[in-house]
Amino acid sequence: MAKGIGDWLRRALTPDGQAFLQARAHFHAPWPTGPVAAQPYVVFDLESTGLKPSRGDALLSIGAVRLHDAAPVAEFQTLVEPGRDIPAESTRYHGLTAEILAGAPRAPEAIARFRDFAEGAVLVAHSAAFDRSLLFMEEHRGAPPLAQPFLCSLIVSRWLDPQEADHSLDGLCGREGIVIAGRHEALGDARATAELWVRLLARAGARGVADLSDLARRTRMEAQMAASAAHF
Repeated sequence: MAKGIGDWLRRALTPDGQAFLQARAHFHAPWPTGPVAAQPYVVFDLESTGLKPSRGDALLSIGAVRLHDAAPVAEFQTLVEPGRDIPAESTRYHGLTAEILAGAPRAPEAIARFRDFAEGAVLVAHSAAFDRSLLFMEEHRGAPPLAQPFLCSLIVSRWLDPQEADHSLDGLCGREGIVIAGRHEALGDARATAELWVRLLARAGARGVADLSDLARRTRMEAQMAASAAHF
């Protein structure tokens, strides 16, 4: 086991930890009532040491944008000290190193701050199954849980445009003319996803989507996110 991973990773790799993640992947908070455009949303992005939270990858940063009436009203960002080594291939992706993260809060404190920022809002991420899995594993290691429902902009995009092959954030923003300032930085990606989310919601509303329960039903949101979580 690599130096710096520590006891928390050994706990994460136990059948107990993996069973916790599988169980949490099938948990979905109730959808709030009312028109989709009227809901408060917090659109967020996470950076991590890798793409396998169930195998010990940890949180490195959080960026988020709060939307009210489809307009950004507040932003949140924090770095996170992961308590483990950061693979070089991960650093090449997002540029975060142990030196940059030195002195940053650990995941329980960082997620608690994010929870306070996102209070009362529906959480939205692109490929949200990954972000949920990462937050769930940090919860297993002692971070506070997030009680809100999650929505995935990637799943909504696939429902709206099943004929399109590319539903990546880069592909969608390219088609929509959205410039991603700070790609692979949590706040930069969150800003772009927030702008994309407003456009996706408008298109869903034009198709007659009544509320978030209706959107979740039409897109098979809960089942798709639970199934995708098995990859992380």
